[in-house]
Amino acid sequence: MTTAAAGSLAPLPPDMRRSAALVVDANPTARMTIAGQLRAFGFSSITQVGRIADARREIERHPFDVVVCGDSFPRGGSGQALLDDLRRSGLLPFGTVFILITDEATYLKVAEAAESSVDSYIVRPYSAGSLYDRIEQAQRRKVALWDIHRALEEGRHDDAIELCLQRFATRGPQWLQAARWGAEILLRLGRLGQAQALFQSIWDAEPKPWALLGVARCQLDDGAPAAAEQTLRQLLELHPDDPDALDVLARVQTELGQFAQALDSLERALEATPLAIGRQQRLGMLAFFIGNRDKAVELLQRAAALGLDSKMFDAESLVLLAIAAHERDDADELQRHHAELHKRAAADPDDVRLQRFVHLTDALQRAHDSAALDGDVARWHDDATAPDFTMEAACNLLAALGALTHRGALAPQPALVERVGLRWATSKAMGELLASAARHHTPYAEQLRQCETTMVQRIEAALRRVADGDPVMGLAELVTLAQQTYNARAVESAWLVLQRHRDQLPNGERWHQQVATLRAAYGTARHRPALGDPRLRPAGGIALGPLDRRPLPPRPDQPA
Repeated sequence: MTTAAAGSLAPLPPDMRRSAALVVDANPTARMTIAGQLRAFGFSSITQVGRIADARREIERHPFDVVVCGDSFPRGGSGQALLDDLRRSGLLPFGTVFILITDEATYLKVAEAAESSVDSYIVRPYSAGSLYDRIEQAQRRKVALWDIHRALEEGRHDDAIELCLQRFATRGPQWLQAARWGAEILLRLGRLGQAQALFQSIWDAEPKPWALLGVARCQLDDGAPAAAEQTLRQLLELHPDDPDALDVLARVQTELGQFAQALDSLERALEATPLAIGRQQRLGMLAFFIGNRDKAVELLQRAAALGLDSKMFDAESLVLLAIAAHERDDADELQRHHAELHKRAAADPDDVRLQRFVHLTDALQRAHDSAALDGDVARWHDDATAPDFTMEAACNLLAALGALTHRGALAPQPALVERVGLRWATSKAMGELLASAARHHTPYAEQLRQCETTMVQRIEAALRRVADGDPVMGLAELVTLAQQTYNARAVESAWLVLQRHRDQLPNGERWHQQVATLRAAYGTARHRPALGDPRLRPAGGIALGPLDRRPLPPRPDQPA
């Protein structure tokens, strides 16, 4: 079996010839023993490492059919933590078997291994025959799911879902995993009602924590954070330290404006998985945006020390560290982060998010060199209306503007701050998050809070017109407001009025087309606060091969 097969359409062969294995164990004698056993099974290529960091690098750079990993490392980390990090970041191909070897089999360890989708869990001492059987059984499980995986690879999403549902209904081979795949596919495709129903059916049939967590994720994505919070509380009563549940709870609390509680939830999740780079960064990002710079810098620097060269490291951390360096007038650190971002952008020039990071830190560097920022301000004005200008981009820009203005490197920019504020202040919670991001310059923070008040007043005035029997004028006001501000709350309010009063509206089709276009570009589906790269694995999610991959840019000889 080769990991190249994970991206092709050929079925996985059951034998181990021409296979590559990675052995990860702190004990040199144990490594040699395992390597000898694998060699006897027929593995042609065996790599041995003694540290978690080395294992992560090897897995990022080379394909492996089997990873056999110890669970305890004196210099820090565990096989469980490594697997959690790899699964969450999608670094293990479908065909790779991950075997965890441990010296103990407590209930907690076994439960954690099962929830992390370990392919097999072996307790020392064990026989070579036992290891062989575990690897072969894991390979067979992957073969059982291959038809679903192939449908995904070919873009036949409905076929893949149907295969999952049939397997679940008939309790066929690997029915539970197939059902989980089906629910995840539905969730990724935005079919939230179906996804939630399937997750709930799984929970009713087999109460796995990830199933109830899936229900909460669907509720949150469907715009019901209060319902998601209730579901998560139910899950955490049963599993108080479930890090994925705590991650999703922090998302809910952020949307509800409960920033201190969200910080606490992320801290609890990180305590359970101290080497999780993603959680280090998410906690640092939230601390940064709510104004706790010292804590944020400590966490983000620690994440960089743990895995700057890892694919799991999010360049957003470098942006925030660069802003903090500018605030402290630390020229060397600013230059270091600026240079690292340029290196990453050069390696991935089609990543719009990364290019935006570079442009922002370019301005910070120019300001340090006393260069004019007029061109940057013009770019920011244009960028603030782009459909892909996210909440993350808004908070980054406001934090940079606050730092630049506070230090006198830039004249006050109330028009730009208003443009960002009117677009993104869709609730009191979001208005407060924006204000916290810009808190280094107090007038900006006050202006952003006022933006939220202004939007509420203007939307409510338009809705009163509708309630008073004039849906045409009310809708016209909402559409005009949405076109002026690109505010998702205005867009969704216009959509709601259109759905309820379409029969009373002249030129209803024209209104529908106009509002639908605004909604596709600026509606709430694109308007959620997020900490970190949204392309990384969501808490509680699983790898779904082609649905996880970024599309390749067109070749120069092909039309875009």
